[in-house]
Amino acid sequence: MSFPVQKFAVKSLKLKNSIIIISVILPMLVGFLAYDLYRQSNTLRNALLERGIILAQTGAATSGKIMSDAIGHGVMTEEQIFDTNYIPITNTSPQKYHTMFDSFTDTNLSKVQDPFLNDQVVIYAVSQDINGYVPTHNNVYPKSGVFEPGGIGDNPARSKRIFNDAVGLASSQNTEPYLLQVYKRGDTGETMWDISSPIYVNGRHWGGFRVGFSMVETNRQLAVARGQILGGGAVLTIALIILIIYISNRITDTVKRLEIEADRIAGWDFTAINLETSSKDELGSLIRSFGNMVNKLRDLGERMNHSVASAAEYTSELQVSIKKAADTSNAAVTKMSQLSETASKMESSSEAVINASEKTAESLARAEETLEKFLKQMKSSSVAMLRTSESVKELESHLEKIGDIIQFIALIADQAN
Repeated sequence: MSFPVQKFAVKSLKLKNSIIIISVILPMLVGFLAYDLYRQSNTLRNALLERGIILAQTGAATSGKIMSDAIGHGVMTEEQIFDTNYIPITNTSPQKYHTMFDSFTDTNLSKVQDPFLNDQVVIYAVSQDINGYVPTHNNVYPKSGVFEPGGIGDNPARSKRIFNDAVGLASSQNTEPYLLQVYKRGDTGETMWDISSPIYVNGRHWGGFRVGFSMVETNRQLAVARGQILGGGAVLTIALIILIIYISNRITDTVKRLEIEADRIAGWDFTAINLETSSKDELGSLIRSFGNMVNKLRDLGERMNHSVASAAEYTSELQVSIKKAADTSNAAVTKMSQLSETASKMESSSEAVINASEKTAESLARAEETLEKFLKQMKSSSVAMLRTSESVKELESHLEKIGDIIQFIALIADQAN
């Protein structure tokens, strides 16, 4: 069964602007913060690495000089300094060893090595020969050290031991300016940076100076930097959102004002129109253009009102004229009706005249016949005279009728005129 999917429509311009701006700016800000966090992490790591390289190279140069000076002043011989005959020390676990130079390093190198541990990230800073032998370890107990029964810490227990593991041998036998190794200490399990630099005694490779950086402290510093960046990014994001909402309010409030004024103008209400602005941006130009349009609409409205009044006056006059024309038309229709009736009467009278004329012609014909008969009868007998007298009377009667017809024709002619 499928359900209709309704699209979410944002009807508020203020909310729409805020969402658009935030959706554009926020990913850019997040990307910038991520890049800055990456850059800061790399910068911090590079700074730590640079510091470790400097410490390792400084320690290597100092240790090499101390031993070279000891040979040069006859305190130690080169054979003693490069002694590799490691004599086991009894009853030690892990196994420790003596050499011909460990007493000298206990006295002279500890003063060089121990100050390196004043840096919180440095766990150890020691010199070891080419086989990984550490004659003198640090005497200062670091924060991450491990206590031993009856001991003062972890580092002194590491003195006079051979660290011939892969990391230890690589540090001792490296001849490059520095070597960075990341490893986990076998006894403590702590992940560390091991930065080493070669030690040269009278130009001969003796071993290496190793500096151990705690990744716990390094990660803590990275976390602090990350927290600062994220905190600053959060504050910046909140400030940016507030600024976006403020700018959106400024824009949408002006647009809302234009909308209200436009609704009033749409209802032809031009009273108390407030469109003044001192802004010089595009929105200010829009407001001024809208104000110009309102003024033109106001003038147009006044002209339209005047035109409507004039049109109403002309319409009234036109209605009066139409009424007069209607009255005149009605009178003409009445007269035409009367004229039609008169024509009808004239037609009827004409037919009557024609009929009367035909009858008169017939009467005249009969009178002529009668007169002829009368004349014949006058000659023949007195009876005929009598009949003639009667015919004359009849003729007079017909003449009277003819006179009536003539009068009727004259009356019709008068009516026609």
